[in-house]
Amino acid sequence: QGYATLYEDALVLLLTEVLNRIQFRYNQAQLEELDDETLDDDQQTEWQRYLRQSLEVVAKVMELLPTHAFSTLFPVLQDNLEVYLGLQQFVVSSGTGHRLNITAENDCRRLHCSLRDLSSLLQAVGRLAEYFTGAVFAARFNDALTVVERLVKVTLYGSQIKLYNIETAVPSVLKPDLIDVHAQSLAALQAYAHWLAQFYSEVHRQNPEQFISLVSTALEAITPLISSKVQEKLLLSACHLLVSLATTVRPVFLISIPAVQKVFNRITDTSAQRLPDKAQVLVCRALSNVLLLPWPNLPESEQQWAVRSTNHASLVSALTRDYRQLKATASLPQRKVQLEDTKVIIHQTLSVLEDIVESISGESTKSRQICYQSLQESVQVSLALFPAFIHQSDVTDEMLSFFLTLFQGLRVQMGVPFTEQIIQTFLNMFTRYWTALRWILSMILQLLACSELCPLCCQRSSPDVKAELFELLFRVLHHNWRYFFKSSVLASVQRGVAEEQMENEAQFSAIMQAFGQSFLQPDIHLFKQNLFYLETLNTKQKLYHKKIFRTTMLFQFVNVLLQVLVHKSHDLLQEEIGIATYNMASVDFDGFYSAFLPEFLASCDGIDSNQKNVLGRNFKMDRDLPSFTQNVHRLVNDLRYYRLCNDSLPPGTVKL
Repeated sequence: QGYATLYEDALVLLLTEVLNRIQFRYNQAQLEELDDETLDDDQQTEWQRYLRQSLEVVAKVMELLPTHAFSTLFPVLQDNLEVYLGLQQFVVSSGTGHRLNITAENDCRRLHCSLRDLSSLLQAVGRLAEYFTGAVFAARFNDALTVVERLVKVTLYGSQIKLYNIETAVPSVLKPDLIDVHAQSLAALQAYAHWLAQFYSEVHRQNPEQFISLVSTALEAITPLISSKVQEKLLLSACHLLVSLATTVRPVFLISIPAVQKVFNRITDTSAQRLPDKAQVLVCRALSNVLLLPWPNLPESEQQWAVRSTNHASLVSALTRDYRQLKATASLPQRKVQLEDTKVIIHQTLSVLEDIVESISGESTKSRQICYQSLQESVQVSLALFPAFIHQSDVTDEMLSFFLTLFQGLRVQMGVPFTEQIIQTFLNMFTRYWTALRWILSMILQLLACSELCPLCCQRSSPDVKAELFELLFRVLHHNWRYFFKSSVLASVQRGVAEEQMENEAQFSAIMQAFGQSFLQPDIHLFKQNLFYLETLNTKQKLYHKKIFRTTMLFQFVNVLLQVLVHKSHDLLQEEIGIATYNMASVDFDGFYSAFLPEFLASCDGIDSNQKNVLGRNFKMDRDLPSFTQNVHRLVNDLRYYRLCNDSLPPGTVKL
């Protein structure tokens, strides 16, 4: 606090300057130069990264000087909000709907800048939400209430006058601006969900009307946006806010609010156009959580579980109507069009059900019991459909993923007998399938061996042939992981099993050996492709953590990657190789630093023992990605430098 007081004026000045720098009103020339289209590796544009970094400075000042920061930021937000809220007077009727009667070029430009600034300031206000909760809730209550009331008013205003659908003089610019402001106002309000939850638990008994009004009005703002006709960015912002109100705040009266009833009716109406996948999943999660999650501040006897259980069963029944009807025709031959339609129903239904289960997997026993009761028929249908789609890998992948989520979230509710029945069904199916798979794998490995041993046989097409064979190997591994590692379904059911059971070990080792050998080839495209495949298998299946890889292959691969860096044969891939080396080493940092690194340096030729010791000492035992990769590249550069120096000296000068 002493630090904050000492530099108070400087911090307030810094905050004011940062806020000015993110506003077109003060900094248009610089901001317009920032790219807001091209995504970087973090899926952010240059503009988004600049804004995020600026908001972190704002948040830091808020942490040190909360009162000053809020009193500096809120009036700036208020000024821009007045412009936005004043647009209603310029809305006029047109032949096709409503039009914004602002047409002069300068006015449009000013409005564009104001809307962009409002969007940024809404994000700033959302970023500060965490500084109003916890121990400081009471002390900063009035400031937070002012913000939340303002955000609720703005979101309702945007939904009521439908600025996102309005005709404008410059539609390519102003329409995205209006949509973004509306979406950001919803997102900012969502950021205050934890504050609303604390408001509900601490002061709702003294002042319930105020709390009920905030939540009810927010829901009135959300409901008109839950439509397939609304732009996806805005729709998803509304869906995320709905999920937060249902999951984080979860007031007892939510189910009785007309706006929520309207969403229930909309989502269970078979004649209504289905929402895009992401939005459908989010809305279904919200509605399910309204019925499944225990209400805060109420004893078990007042949770109304019986009524909520009946309502949840009705909800799931409506959501799975088409899916459950598939059981009757699953075994009949289907034309291609029918098959595709069936696949769509399976994908849409399982994605919703899997998300519902995932969202309550850590909740109370009662919530999980009700969830499983509602899902029981759909689970049985899934088990009956599985054999009919055994040769449709996209469908089996989704079904296996669904069952794995069930095992992880509702294992106790499913019971041992049904769990055994599911596993036996899978094993019976895959017994026939694995026989064919074993033959396919053998053929691929033989073809790869042939291209290594006899390159002259297909000299011209060898690189392409190899790339395609490795792609095939990757696909086999990716989609048939359980062929090598006992079903993760079984592993997750059998508690206490530390390692998945390894099967077909010889073939797995042969595949990994083939990948390893490909890294010794001069073909940089094959190297890049195969490194990506290994990294993908690690991300999706934890390849580097598997016992067989960790204990017998891990440091062989690390050694090969380091040798490639040292020999500069694939310098264009330095960054990718550095990250892969880190991902492998991080599985066993202790082994890397205590055993592998000394052995690697000891085996390096062209440098003396003293130089090896210096290289070892200079390699800091960091465990974060940036520091580790920096250490790797320093080691490689220093090693090359020592070798270069030693090579330039007269023979015998250095004892190698």
